[in-house]
Amino acid sequence: MNNVFKSIKLDNYILKTYFRTFIVFYVIATIAGILLAKTPAVIVPIVMIVTAPFIGTYFSVYEKNSLDKLYGVLPLGKFEVVTGRYLYSLLLGMINGIIGGILACIISLITGKGLSFPDYLNYLSVAFLCFSIFIGILLPIYFKFPFSKVYVFANLPIYLCGVVILYLVKKTDILKNLGSTIQYFTDHQYMIWLSGFGLGLLLLFISFLISYAISRK
Repeated sequence: MNNVFKSIKLDNYILKTYFRTFIVFYVIATIAGILLAKTPAVIVPIVMIVTAPFIGTYFSVYEKNSLDKLYGVLPLGKFEVVTGRYLYSLLLGMINGIIGGILACIISLITGKGLSFPDYLNYLSVAFLCFSIFIGILLPIYFKFPFSKVYVFANLPIYLCGVVILYLVKKTDILKNLGSTIQYFTDHQYMIWLSGFGLGLLLLFISFLISYAISRK
């Protein structure tokens, strides 16, 4: 377990110089929360979702600086490296989810738009599920292929799905057709939390098993 913590610390050391990028993300999310949404809580999913592609920065640095040589001399096994990478990604995502919640509270106080704790959990759980889908798809790809060769192709399908979903919501009656389902989750908010966090963790675990199998080969 100690080696897993060492792996997490090493990942953080490699990425920490890029954390200033999050300032831009926070500003964009805050502006969106003020101008584009009826509730400031939308800041939470925006911040968490943009965190997922940021994780890919690690693989870019890894490839650019030939860190495979560094990892080759460290007493870290494949299991510790993969476990550390997933735990670090999860930790980074949740920290940004909390920061997004703090920003949402500040904006709600400034604009006078209320933000209850259950509403925050609703957005956080949905954001966590989206974050887990992103990470669950991206990490196995980056463990398998060089970052420079698959970066565009790895992220493009995810963004296209987002565009398609947004188009369907705006141009079709998909939300009305899902009205009964949405109403059920609205009346039973704990189901939103269980579904978001539960399915997210399950997807991450399945993705972890795939990445570990890839890394062993």
